[in-house]
Amino acid sequence: MAESAPSTTTTFLVKPSGPTLLDGVSELPIDGLDVFGYNAANSYVVPELLDVQRFNAALGKALRWFPLYAARVRCADGGGVPWVLTLPPQGIPVTLSSSPSTTIVLIEAIVQKPLSFLSPLSPREITRDPTTPLASILLTHFLNLGKTSIGITRWHPIGSDYVASRFIRLLSALYVASAADRDADALLEDEPKPVYAAARSYLPAPNAQSLQGMDTSALESYYRIGTTHPQLDASVPGNVRLDFRLSNAQMQVLRGAISSGQEQNMKLSAQDCLVALVAAATNAADPGTPPIHTISTILDVRGAAGVPSELSFNGFTFAPTDRVVVEEGKGQQETYLAYASAVRRSIVKARDPGFLSALVDLQARQAEEATARGEVMDLASGEGHMLVNSTLRLVLLDALMRPHIHFGHPGQMRSYVGTVPFVRHLKLARPNPSYADSPTTRLDAVEVTLYFQPHVRERFKQELEERLRSLGVLADGAVEWVEASAESSEQNR
Repeated sequence: MAESAPSTTTTFLVKPSGPTLLDGVSELPIDGLDVFGYNAANSYVVPELLDVQRFNAALGKALRWFPLYAARVRCADGGGVPWVLTLPPQGIPVTLSSSPSTTIVLIEAIVQKPLSFLSPLSPREITRDPTTPLASILLTHFLNLGKTSIGITRWHPIGSDYVASRFIRLLSALYVASAADRDADALLEDEPKPVYAAARSYLPAPNAQSLQGMDTSALESYYRIGTTHPQLDASVPGNVRLDFRLSNAQMQVLRGAISSGQEQNMKLSAQDCLVALVAAATNAADPGTPPIHTISTILDVRGAAGVPSELSFNGFTFAPTDRVVVEEGKGQQETYLAYASAVRRSIVKARDPGFLSALVDLQARQAEEATARGEVMDLASGEGHMLVNSTLRLVLLDALMRPHIHFGHPGQMRSYVGTVPFVRHLKLARPNPSYADSPTTRLDAVEVTLYFQPHVRERFKQELEERLRSLGVLADGAVEWVEASAESSEQNR
């Protein structure tokens, strides 16, 4: 069983080792779009007992380009807005620990719940105490395995998963460069510089009429901090997870089968088709719940409508579909195509500067008002809704960045991330390659994580297999179900 409480620890406070990209800046306001009161965490497992002195030296250099990881924040009374980042960087705590455990993760999947071997970091404490770090790192040496877990916890407003991957990629390169006695300053200069500006500063003035008729509840749902979320109430049956993988070949067959009747001038992606399949199978497996009519995709604003691709901060919004009417008696192919087309239209529409500006302006206003009320965004899907959280769209994240995050062990490092355990919250990611694979062998496959009520989970599995078989997806293979071990299944709920 994975252990999250090491027996001995030593903590260092690491600061930038030279001038940063924000030298001379004493305050940096957090835009309403980035007012998101959560932590995010990633864990990277390296097949080596990392040299702590080299790691800290590389971190000090990486913080020159990413100083917000070592910054602090000042908030209004009670944690309300405005939120203002304070500089110069005060440092990021790095804790070294050792563990006798021979098990690092509970299930061999990208998504871990819980994600172990992380430093504790309270988002509520961050907003109330201006001395609290915004990020922390826990290095855990697994002495019996000869491996190291790099657990990074960060306050979400200072960077999305995209920003975090840029940070860890640079940290990895600097660690490797130090071993080869390469020039770290030259490496930094070759690295794209993060942009520390608000996404809304690149967008046109918002026009609220752009959102008329749209179901924007994914941007407007909040609940009070400190209360138990209804889906996490111990008095009701807990949600249980389900993970499966589809190969690239299977995904292409799925895309071909569903997109055969697509509209002219519309090119459905494999992800659009997978989302449609999951939505339809969910409806069939859970007939006691209203069918899904709106699918909201978490959308990275980087690279859209003139927003720089290297934008720092949180940087995401939600792209809602038009209402999808699933008529009784409609054929499966028509249902798939209706969902997939709606998802594609929503993503294309959200890339339009005027519509995107209206979306992020609404989200920013809602976030500021909710924070003032002591509320946090609710990432659970409401009745008739499904939320899609995917890193498949971030081509650079998987095809460019992940193979280069290796700390000297190309193709052998494993990365992990957390999720929220809510129903109809669809998490899509690229699986870790197996140790026998080349670094990119499985970067074109898809790993899916979902949560269901216990009585729905098995019905969904049956529905999914039957539908994949009828679409011809399983002609040369099978669904790869990813199962947790018996001892960890309860913890991995």
